[in-house]
This record gives sequence, structure tokens and C-alpha cells, in this order.
Amino acid sequence: MASRIRILSEDVQNRIAAGEVVEAPHSVVKELLENALDAGADEIAVDIKGGGSDLVRVVDNGSGMNADDAVNAFDRFATSKLRSESDLTGVSTLGFRGEALPSIASVSRMRLLTCEEGSAEGTEVTLVGGEIRDVRPAGRAAGTTVEVSSLFFNTPARRKFLRSDRVETKRIMDLLTEYAVLRPDVRFDVSVNGKLVMGLLKTDRLRERVAGVMGAGLARDLVPVSHESGPYAVSGLTGKPSIARQRGAVQVLAVNGRPVRSRLVSAAVRSGYGELLPRKRHPVLFLFLEVDGRLVDVNVHPTKREVRFGSSQQAFGAVEEAVRNALMSLDTAPSLSMATGGPESQTYGSGRGAGPPSGEQLELAGRLREKESGPASGRGSGRTPGGAGAALDERVPARVGSDPVAAPGEPIASKPRVAADEAMSPPDEGGRAVKFWQLHNMYVFVQTREGVLVIDQHAAHERILYEKARGRLLGTADSGPSQQLLFPAAVELSPADRETFDEIRPLLERLGFSAREMSGNTVLLEAVPAAFTRWPTEEVLRDILGDLPSGRRSLHDLAESIATTYACKAAIKAGDRLREEEMRSLVDQLFATELPYSCPHGRPTFLRMTSAELDKRFGRT
Repeated sequence: MASRIRILSEDVQNRIAAGEVVEAPHSVVKELLENALDAGADEIAVDIKGGGSDLVRVVDNGSGMNADDAVNAFDRFATSKLRSESDLTGVSTLGFRGEALPSIASVSRMRLLTCEEGSAEGTEVTLVGGEIRDVRPAGRAAGTTVEVSSLFFNTPARRKFLRSDRVETKRIMDLLTEYAVLRPDVRFDVSVNGKLVMGLLKTDRLRERVAGVMGAGLARDLVPVSHESGPYAVSGLTGKPSIARQRGAVQVLAVNGRPVRSRLVSAAVRSGYGELLPRKRHPVLFLFLEVDGRLVDVNVHPTKREVRFGSSQQAFGAVEEAVRNALMSLDTAPSLSMATGGPESQTYGSGRGAGPPSGEQLELAGRLREKESGPASGRGSGRTPGGAGAALDERVPARVGSDPVAAPGEPIASKPRVAADEAMSPPDEGGRAVKFWQLHNMYVFVQTREGVLVIDQHAAHERILYEKARGRLLGTADSGPSQQLLFPAAVELSPADRETFDEIRPLLERLGFSAREMSGNTVLLEAVPAAFTRWPTEEVLRDILGDLPSGRRSLHDLAESIATTYACKAAIKAGDRLREEEMRSLVDQLFATELPYSCPHGRPTFLRMTSAELDKRFGRT
């Protein structure tokens, strides 16, 4: 068969947004994977060793190449996907620049083994540093195998700046997860250091593929999207607001089958959720746009991740409406009106007329009743009769020495160390001790010698738990107490999150988590830190994994991130009722911390109002 790969003309080369395409091992995987998909492969196997810097092997059953094409493929701007300048408008293939193979070959040792469909003999090409060392006939079924080893061996400065093997592997798994969801019609087998970590059979159902990659639990909480507006067709799955993530959101966006990052599409999705999405959280999303290729420009950046729409306003509107219609079609946004007479007299409505309460509405009503009558028991160990404050300091109240009361922002070093009680008013002659009281089950008031303190109970408890957790994670304090779950929770993780879990598992155990491996990427959570009582521990684990910083991560960075997320999730919440002894314990422990003035997110933990200020407000001075 005639050669299909040709070198592009100079005019076309100049029109292509060229540039560096190999920045790290995940870039190699991306380019080879896209070549396999463009070749029509429906079975792809990927092997990774040493974070991809030691070996990346991609094996496909695509159309393959003849001997001439196998050699020509390593010439820069040699491609079978473009012929003329006009082909740059409406590009339908994932790759089209003709830069990937020569760029990868120039910084590695490479072996290409390929056989064209219908041919009795294949071709093997061996290269070192971009130089062809050997070309010979070889046996292989139709398809292509590309092996890339010793990445950046001839550019040690670039190899030096690669991240750890675990981080690079996670980036590769994130990429493969994205393509696996995008192409459920393709079988994927992925091995890392000889261990199979992803095995996905072909399917024609997106939800089934998402369940295979991300877990059945997440897949059940996805809402189907199907909408057409003008030239745009929007399809896929979007998550219910209840599974939105704080950080590390699971999102796959594609335009004409090409995975992209688009601020415009992300903003449209956010607008589609409107007020249904909790503040500072991001939806789980698998959204695909189809549009005439002439109305979108993919020749923007060498990574091919950015696109430009011919009509940004039209694209925005199509995505926004698609998401909104999907969410409202299942009535995922319950409205609740409170009538006088307490929780028993609640009425429900849906915005489209009255009707029986949905499961989510009943759950919301239960939460309100819980706040009125006392919290219910959790999955593992229920709350003690003391109420929400029983979670204070892992349910071990203590009276400890601490800093005196001071205004936020006052340097710690400027204050002598004394007991907190000395800053509070002593009992009067009638024997009445200092009183603590709550406002709206959110703020704790306590009298001091000079006025009154107003303490945000959630922020204060966050600070306490954060400093304890950070000490445990850094090894300056003993491991935290655990509570066994009455019903262990199976937590389904993505392949990337599973890699991260394995990395930080020793740290999680120091906090009080205990989990054992199950099949695939599922872990069985058997115990959690004692501070947790009724919150969904499975989501806490996912939030901890999702909130971790990307890139190079020192022990200090990991400890800061894990401690912050843990403290936020485990701390008592606004609306939790506290007994007086629990309020006293909260105040004592807050002023025993290193930095009592703010929570780990920077919000103030307390405000001070002096008697002098009150006197001034009431005109007494």
C-alpha cells in the first residue's frame, strides 16, 4: 500500500501552533495514546515503570503502518492527518501536528514495532536520541507498539526537574482516567510497575464506564445530560450537588471527542447549577460537546488542550441550559418551607407544584429535626448523650493552661502564659461561676474581666483539631485515638486517588484512620479518628485525597493539607448544641493552641467586645 505519511509544506508548518510537546512522562503517554485512538484502535494496553521515566509502552490494535511510514513518522511535521492548509479548519483527529514521535524520540530510547492491516510482515524501528539505529522486518499482528525508555537520558537537566515517581504516575493515571471515560468503546488495560491497576472492557454505556473507573457509588449519583441548542449538542453525565468536591474535582470536558480545559465551559456549568452548588465546591462532571468543526479552533496551543469557539455566547448558553435542564428534570433541588409549630409541621414544595416529599427532602427534614431534638447516632459510633460538643478534642475534655484573652492580631510572644480562667471574671460573693452561653447554636459567649468574648464554635474547634492533627502527622505527637466503625465502609477510589492513598496511608493511620485493601481500587474503611461522629467518613477520605497539593509535596505540605481538611470535616458545626462544660472546654483548649486567633483557613475564631466599648455605645462615657 502507498505511503500515507507526508511532510507538511512550509506554509502549513508555519500555521501550526508548534512548540514543546514533551514536558514530562504524562506528555509521552498522551501523545502515544492519541496516536493509537486516531489509528482506530479499540484495544489499548499501557505499561508504566518508574513513573514513566524508565518505561512507557503503548500497545494498540489500530491500523498500523507500512515500512515507509514507520520511518517517515520520525520526520518533524510528518503526518497522515493533514494535507493542506484548509485541513486546519475542522480538524477531526486528536493529533495532527506531526511533532509527537520525533519530539519523544529526540529525548529517549525508542522502539517502534508496527504492522499494517492486511500485511503479512511488520517493521521494527530502533532509535536513540532521535537517531535511527536500526530498521528491520518483524512479526506482529495489525497494530502498533511503541516503547519509550530512559526519558531525558541525554538532557539530564530536564530529567532532574521531573517530580517523584509517585507524582508522575498519578499524573499519568489522571490522564488515562480521562481518556477511559471519554472512550468507553475502547478496552483499556493499564499496568504500573508490573501490576494491573486498570482493566476496563468495552461498553456502549457511559455510566457503566464511569462506574468502572470511578466507582459505582459515584456513578449512581450522576444525572444524564442530553440537550441540543443551535449547532451544539451537549451530552454526558453531571453530578448531583450533594457529591460536589471542595478541590480535586472529577471533571472530564470534551469538544468533538477532544479532552479540553475551558474556562468558558466551566463557567457555563457553574451557571447551570446556580444556587444548587454549595459554596466553594465543584461539580463532578463528564460533559461532551459536539459542534461543526468549522465553528471551533483546536489549533491554539501545542498541548491541544485549549479551544476557541466561533460564538462564545452561544456555546456558553448551550452548556448552561443543558446542565440546568438535567438537574431540574430530576428535581434535585428540594425547597423546604418552615411553618410555625416546629419540625412536625413542615411543608414541602418543588417549585412546580406541591407533591410528596422526595428522598433528599426527607433527609433535609431529618437534619433539621436532629438540630432541634439532638443528634442521631452515626454510622460507626453514635454521639454521646452530651450532644455535638462530645466531639470536642476527640471526646476527651481537658482543662489546660493557655494564653490569656487577647485581641485578634496581637503577637503571641507579647502575652505571658497564664491560665485562661484568670482572664475571666471570678465567681462573685454569691458563689456564681462564670457562665457560658450559645447564640443560635453557632457562637459561644463568655464573660471576661474586661467585657465579653464571642467565639465561632466551628472555627475554634477547627484550630484545636488542626494543631493536634498537624503534630501527629509531623511526628511531634502520638497517634490519635480511633473508633471502630460498626459497619465498615467500602470506599471506591479512582486509580489516581488510589495511588495517592497508598502514598499517604501511613499519615492517615497516625490520625486514626484504618483501612485495608479490597479488589481493584476499593479500600475498606474500618476505623476513623475519634473526633468523627455523624459525618460521612467516605466523603471525608475523598476530600482529603482531593485537597492535597499537586506537584512536589514535602511532609510539611502533606501534613498542612491533610490536617486542614480533617479539622474542617471533624470540627463541630454551626447548629450543634453544646453543654456549658463543653463550651468551657472549647475555650480552654482554644487558648492553649499556638495560634488561637484564626482557623486554618484564616477566619477569626473569636472577637472581643470590651465594657468600655459598650459604655461608649450606650452613652455612658
